[in-house]
Amino acid sequence: MTTLTNSFETGLPNGTTVTAANSGNGSAGAPFDTVTIDSPNTMVYSTASPAHGALGARITIGASAANFCYCEWSTSLLAVQSGSTIYTRIGFSYPTVPPNFGEFALLRGLLATNQRWRVSLTNTAKIAVFGQSSTTIATSATTLAAATHYRVEAAAAAHVSAGAIEVRIYLGDSQTPVETLGPFTGQAMGGPIDRVRFGVGLSAFPSVATQLDIDDVGASTTTWLGPAVALPSVTHAWVGAVAHNSATVSYGTTNTTSARLVVSTSADLSSPVYSPAAAPNSNGFVKLIRGGLDPDTAYFYGVEADGTLLADGRGSFRTDPAPGSRASFSVAFGSCQQTNSNAETFQAIAGRVGPYGKARRMLHEGDLHYRDFGAGTTAADVANQFKSSLATPNMRMLLANVPTTYVWDNHDWGGPDSHAAAPAGPVTADVYRQVVPHYPLATAGNTAIHQSFVIGRVRFVILDTRSQRSPRTDAESSAKTLLGAEQKQWFKNQLLLPEPFKVVVSGIYWRRDSVSGDRWGSYQTEWAEIRDWVAANTSAIGGVLVISGDRHALYADNGTGGGAGGTYWPNVGGAPLDQGSTESFETWTHGYYAGTPGTNLKAFGWLDVDDAGTSITVTYSGITALDGQTRVSMTVTAQAAADLAAARWGIHL
Repeated sequence: MTTLTNSFETGLPNGTTVTAANSGNGSAGAPFDTVTIDSPNTMVYSTASPAHGALGARITIGASAANFCYCEWSTSLLAVQSGSTIYTRIGFSYPTVPPNFGEFALLRGLLATNQRWRVSLTNTAKIAVFGQSSTTIATSATTLAAATHYRVEAAAAAHVSAGAIEVRIYLGDSQTPVETLGPFTGQAMGGPIDRVRFGVGLSAFPSVATQLDIDDVGASTTTWLGPAVALPSVTHAWVGAVAHNSATVSYGTTNTTSARLVVSTSADLSSPVYSPAAAPNSNGFVKLIRGGLDPDTAYFYGVEADGTLLADGRGSFRTDPAPGSRASFSVAFGSCQQTNSNAETFQAIAGRVGPYGKARRMLHEGDLHYRDFGAGTTAADVANQFKSSLATPNMRMLLANVPTTYVWDNHDWGGPDSHAAAPAGPVTADVYRQVVPHYPLATAGNTAIHQSFVIGRVRFVILDTRSQRSPRTDAESSAKTLLGAEQKQWFKNQLLLPEPFKVVVSGIYWRRDSVSGDRWGSYQTEWAEIRDWVAANTSAIGGVLVISGDRHALYADNGTGGGAGGTYWPNVGGAPLDQGSTESFETWTHGYYAGTPGTNLKAFGWLDVDDAGTSITVTYSGITALDGQTRVSMTVTAQAAADLAAARWGIHL
């Protein structure tokens, strides 16, 4: 496979003659094998009208001159066999067309001196396509304006009797053709080619000197070359931090200096509203926030990059109901996926429709990858892993269309048994804030990422169970902590807020397990402290359900399965999204499903929230994605006063 390009950016002085020897100077690209300039014609590096950069090539054809002035790749180009396709590109503009002008052969494919096909600019300023015998195959309807940069690209499969050619005409760097000619099949082109020419061949000599400016030529045996400049693009769109009147979309961008979010109630993004424009950071990430949206409304979005609305980077979301209003809805949750996973689980979550429609949220509880970052990890390492993890097709589709809240666990924080002193922690925390569309973080100047949000009359309290913890091997004492003092107090405050139901989102499951483990069993003093505080404040807290990941299984417990001091809150699991499962070694009151332990379960959790006014019922389903079966289920109900004041609700703390 071969791709050759040349931009004429040799750095040579204006007016220097183009030669094969100097054509590869500077940053021009692949040198030409041949440059042919019949006297009195000239081809020089020119600052007069380059399509890009400082230099192009200006071809001047003298009055009644001999008919060739071109640059050519031959030996540099692998011979294109009969039926194989060669893709070519030329950028050009012309100042004027003489009245008796015949045509310029802009592009030409040959075997030795035998023409196979030709693309020309005619004396009526149209693009014409010719076959082997110079018989016209097609002529454009488009008339090309003088002093305007165009780009012509051609794909030609030369063949004795079954050749094919397609020509696309673009205005400058546009990715949408002004006109497409072809594809024309069944063309008698005489066979393969071994060279491509860019420049001028004339079928009629001009009566006055004639000029053509060319730039950014190319040939490839692989694919269409496209514009010579790198255009703005996005690697992913991640919608999150949705509220009743706003949403955030985080983008990974390339070749973009400014972006703004385009939001509409129509899928075609007509009559849109916009976010303020923002510049991507040095890693290409940018977060775009649009406020002033209507509650409980379906929206579609895209991104305008450097003034162009991109075809990629589009998605949808639904704003939340007005704070404190009764609302029934569904959310999905899960954790633990292989590095750069493209699991079908993500498709299943995005496509699932419950009794209240599609998921309002995806709650990702950690292990987005298994890199186990350690000493020497740089911000670039973490940023690049985010880019890889978020770029797989199924993950892209999920993040673009289901608002996703994410917290880390061990493997995407600092590895097994990692804690607050993980060497990669500071850079992981910094890049998290660049990439992830999160709710306001409760801690300033800290690594912690605990946060909360409200849908209707249910508060979601998201814990960071990794970055604030003491080493699990520390001796038990009141100073040994899994949550950290600040997060623990914040957690208690969240539980006392007026919503009658709290969903606690925890990377690790909520039970006192073995003392030697990486979970609450190794933090028994703090566990007992929180348990006793909850017991003293149960009536103020209201209903609670803990959703967790980490344990590679689907499970449900009503709060009694852990024995003395056990769980005390209902606890359900939604994992692994894309990892091997783990067999059970404890009691779970409502079931535990791991399939065949060690096999990839591809599972997730799902909550259906029914707000009946005087009560809120949450139904959990533990689902295997490949067959859509519910393997474990449980229902939790809490009483709720129907007349709570809306003004007290929905504050993100």
